[in-house]
This record gives sequence, C-alpha cells and structure tokens, in this order.
Amino acid sequence: MTGENRWYVDLATVVVITGFALLVIVTGGDGWLRTALTVPLVTILPGYALFAFLYPGNGSEAIRTFDENERGLHNPLPGKEGIDPVERFALSVVASVVLVPLIALGANFTPWGITLTPILFGTAGFTLLLSFGALVRRARLHPEERYTPTPSRVISNVLYSAPRSEFAGDNSRTRRFNILLVASLLLLAGSVGFAAVNPPQSEGFTEFYVETENVTGDTQSMYPSQFSAGESRELPVVVSNQEHEQTDYTVFVLLQQVEGTGDDATVSEERELTRESVTVEQGSTRNVSLSITPRSTGTNLRLAVLLYQGDSPSDPSIETADQALRLPIVVEDDAGSTSTSAGSLDAPERTLTRTAVS
Repeated sequence: MTGENRWYVDLATVVVITGFALLVIVTGGDGWLRTALTVPLVTILPGYALFAFLYPGNGSEAIRTFDENERGLHNPLPGKEGIDPVERFALSVVASVVLVPLIALGANFTPWGITLTPILFGTAGFTLLLSFGALVRRARLHPEERYTPTPSRVISNVLYSAPRSEFAGDNSRTRRFNILLVASLLLLAGSVGFAAVNPPQSEGFTEFYVETENVTGDTQSMYPSQFSAGESRELPVVVSNQEHEQTDYTVFVLLQQVEGTGDDATVSEERELTRESVTVEQGSTRNVSLSITPRSTGTNLRLAVLLYQGDSPSDPSIETADQALRLPIVVEDDAGSTSTSAGSLDAPERTLTRTAVS
C-alpha cells in the first residue's frame, strides 16, 4: 500500500479505539486495558478528530513572493497550508482537555447528570461524528492534497520542521524544541487521562437509619413507638453501602430498660430481641425489616438498634457498635396500662445486666 493510499488509517484507528473503549467500559471491563483505552479517549482522540475535520489537507509548503513595494522585501518567504503532524498532535491534546469538560458540563443538563454514561457516550459520539466527517472531507480532496500521517513524515516533521531559508534559526534548536514539546504533551495527556479514569475516592461510609413512610401532620413518631406487651411489629431500617466494596452487616435490636432521660439516662437491664445479617453491594441500599416483640411494659423502655460491619461480637452493645440508634418506646399491657412489670425484663432470650450505661 503506497503512502497516498493510507490517508484514512489514522482516522480508522481513532474510530476503532473509540468503539473498543466504549465496549470495554459498558461491559464492565477493568484494569490496565480500560485505562489504556480510556486515557486516549479523553485526552487526544476528540481533539484529533476535530482538527482532522477542520484541516483535511496535508499542510504542504508554499512560497509566497513579495515585490519591492511590499515592505521592501526582495526575497520570497516560505509558507504552508494546513497544519503539520507536530502542530496537529499539540492542538489535539489542548482541544481534548477543553472539549471533555464541556461535554461533562452539557451532561449536567441531561436527566442522568454528570455521570459516566452521558460523558462517555457524549465524548465517544463527538469523536466518531467528527472522524466520519473528516473521512468525507479528505475523500473529496485530490489524493496528493490529503493529509497522510506516514511514520517517516511524522519523524521528519519532528526533527526537521524549521523553515530552510536565510530567516530560519538553528535546526538543531528546533529539533530539541519539538521533541520537548511532544514529550511535555504526552506527559500532560497521560496525567490528565490517569486522573480521569482513576479519580481519588473519598473515605467510605455507611448510612443507617429508620425508614419512614407516609409522614403527615398527624404523625407523632417516625418509627413504631407504641406497643402492646407480646405484640409483634415490624421495624424497617435502611442500610446504604458507600464503602467502595461489597460489605457484610449485622443488625441487632436490644430492648433496654433505662433510668432517667436524655443524656442522663442509664441502662439498668437489656436483652436481645432479634438480629439480622445482610450483604450489601457497593453503592446499593437494602431495606431490612426487623420483627420486634417486647414483653415488658412501661414508659422507661427503648430499643437500641445496632449496626456492625464485618464480624459481629457475641455480646453486642452501643459502645462497640459501628452505628447505633436509640428509639424510646412505650409498651402497654392488654388493659392499656403502662406500669412496669414486676421484676426485670421477663422471658428473655438472653439477658444482659449493665449499669451506668448511657
């Protein structure tokens, strides 16, 4: 294949890399392959496609002549049409660094917001559209006028791009400048691309709260707070995993008998009512329904809902839990009385006696 017949190879490469990167990311690919494909997608390819569309020609040199009446110049000055490979590469990096944030800004006005999907498809769509447009524009030029980035031409342009005339400077200085420019732009593209595909992760966290529904002006409590002795009610809690990985959780519910109120309240006795183990994927939320059956009556009772990540202890407590909810409740007997039952918390599955615990 002659050099003139390779005029579409660079744009075909842009289309293939863009399409392959899109496929790998959409199918959940990860690791070095995803990074190797995504870095050029966000740092070089959009700008390259843009300038391939704007400048389909080969940037051939031309001679501009001046007569004696034009500023006293007697000698012809060299010039060119279009842009050469070094300029094309430099402008591609700079344009990509500008274009991708603009695409992200446009994604903010979509229903998906600034997320991976609209930014990915926006960048890939922009690149593919301009690549096909550049192919059409090149195809309409005379074969000798089409830009064809052969390796020999690129190397020659980097090493010998200084104009050769009496106005030209030292070619060795130009070569050093071009090499430094290309190396700097490669470093910039690699740094920006790596930051784009490997953003710093914030510290992980877990959200844990009681689920509330149908809250109105008549709602007196955001959770089930009124019980009858021996009555089972569902306590819905929510576990939202933002720990950057799949996490195992255990939820305990303790029925506590307290003395005092507020910060001065101390636990005189407690027993475990129920426990539930759940596994939550990263970025997911699980609703956990806990069946609560308090058997003691009184107004000095509360539910301690404890959350543990990973392994859970055999003796759960508020002090050792990763997160804890304190929910005061009122338990009445069948006759509607709230007087405390004689003795301690009756018929426990496992009774723990603690004092001076707030």
